Amino acid sequence: MTYPEYRAKPPKPVVHKGTSPLTFVLLITLPAVIAVAALRPR
Repeated sequence: MTYPEYRAKPPKPVVHKGTSPLTFVLLITLPAVIAVAALRPR
């Protein structure tokens, strides 16, 4: 598996319109936390 060369500056700046980084992080972490809590052996 080959990885592309790491670029310090991406060609296009990523602009989140309407979504803040915090909301983006919550959308990723919340399902993960819920899944871990559900799958954890009791």
